[in-house]
Amino acid sequence: MINHEPSLPNLQVDSRAAPLSTGKYWLIGLAAIAVALVLAALESVKRSTPDAPPVTPALESTRVASSSDQTVQEIVTFCSACHVIPKSDSFPKDAWYDEVKRGYDFYYLSGRKDLDPPPMQTVVNYFRARAPATLAFRQAKTEPNLNRISFRSTEIVIPRSAGKLTSPAISFVCRLSRSMKSAPDLLVSDMAGGGVFWCQPASPEHSMRKIATLRNPAATSICDLNGNGDPDLVVADLGSFQPADHNQGQVIWLPDFQNGGPSQVIQSLCENMGRVADVQPADFDGDGDLDLVVAEFGWHKTGRILCLRNNGDARSPQFVPQILDTRPGAIHVPVVDLNQDGRPDFVALISQEFEVIEAFLNRGDGVFEKQRLATADDPAFGSSGIQLADLDGDGDQDVLYANGDTFDSSLIKPDHGIQWLENTGSFPFVLHRLTSMPGVHRALAGDLDGDGDLDIVAASHLPATTRNESIRGRLDSLIWLEQRQPGQFLRHVLETGNCVHAAIELADFDNDGDLDIATGWFLNREAATQGAVTIWWSGLR
Repeated sequence: MINHEPSLPNLQVDSRAAPLSTGKYWLIGLAAIAVALVLAALESVKRSTPDAPPVTPALESTRVASSSDQTVQEIVTFCSACHVIPKSDSFPKDAWYDEVKRGYDFYYLSGRKDLDPPPMQTVVNYFRARAPATLAFRQAKTEPNLNRISFRSTEIVIPRSAGKLTSPAISFVCRLSRSMKSAPDLLVSDMAGGGVFWCQPASPEHSMRKIATLRNPAATSICDLNGNGDPDLVVADLGSFQPADHNQGQVIWLPDFQNGGPSQVIQSLCENMGRVADVQPADFDGDGDLDLVVAEFGWHKTGRILCLRNNGDARSPQFVPQILDTRPGAIHVPVVDLNQDGRPDFVALISQEFEVIEAFLNRGDGVFEKQRLATADDPAFGSSGIQLADLDGDGDQDVLYANGDTFDSSLIKPDHGIQWLENTGSFPFVLHRLTSMPGVHRALAGDLDGDGDLDIVAASHLPATTRNESIRGRLDSLIWLEQRQPGQFLRHVLETGNCVHAAIELADFDNDGDLDIATGWFLNREAATQGAVTIWWSGLR
């Protein structure tokens, strides 16, 4: 049974709310340029190492051993000035020159002058002397699927966009339920081609219909923004495929979406933003209309969390931005009444070097109280996504947390995996490490086996090239964790070696009474022929 894995890195929880910070100094710490949804995805900037000195363990240990306690303290002070100090064993020896050099580059570019950096090579030697020669992987315990559930798959193709040389990069899939009697539809965002698509997976042709062509849609939410009874879409648009600091991100409104046809209106609700990763609707101020909370991931110099307050009328919503947090790296901002006081709150996953999960408690009158739910113990933890769910069935909302981003380092890591943050009624939440899964990008909870409790489905995504590419084909790309008792899970493997899934969704797509799985393919070289979305049809035997 999977519950805790004590030999794997754990999170450190902190009850103190973090101060607002621009915090863009990576590696002095190591930023995890992570994105839900592959948001920092595709950082194609490859670090070159021609000037990196060779790893010479004997020389390193001599230098470090001869260093004074004061030198070590200077290194610790410098490398933990903005976040927790990086863990030496999170990278192999031959990676530390690049990591330290990049941290120094970001420090000097930041213009910050209040620190006294030690000599860079001294810092490199410090981390190298404590790092392993290679990262060690161990096989996660897997149980045979002895219960009543089985899966068959169908692939749905999204043609490559005209003029686009890349395969589709499916960053988000979302179910759309029109009625209790009909099978749900599926909304799909192609972050590379810019298309937002709609399909009916259960229909014989299950072909994709394009709703709109945007720049780089990352995620989509369904709501009735203008209050006319018809579903609308609000879209988080990154504004660029590659990570960058710019003002091309937007929050976009597609009003009155119906029947999967092309949208007649595409309206920007908030523009001139950094890369927008997520947007979620809720009536935060209790005035009867929908506001929006926005995760502006940005990159290094851009990035915030905002509440867009709706001050317009029903036909023409007008939004006034309220900045709630100035740190870059926000990935997901799911809405929930966390403290059950009748007002909607939200939870934010903030990556980059911060690697924290914060609760924003709605106190009314535009005031949000911040409470820390968890803090990673390494600025290269690689946060990739969260979901709110009552995982243990005790009546409150917990957090399901995935860390598997590899775009910061192009390195597959053995400490990636899935965590459950248990809500025990106070802050911080209690961490339970559930299982390891290198490259895990998304984990969602749902009752797959129909026994009344929540199981977990998780999918992995790894870039086309990684430093330790040889192990990629042996890694699990789609798993489900069967909950046998509260907090106790058995791991089952659905797919191995196809680590191209950046997005997943759970829904009863054929309306037969059990949950199916939809997985999106992200920049897979064969996606144009093999499919850009796969539906895993569940069958309870």
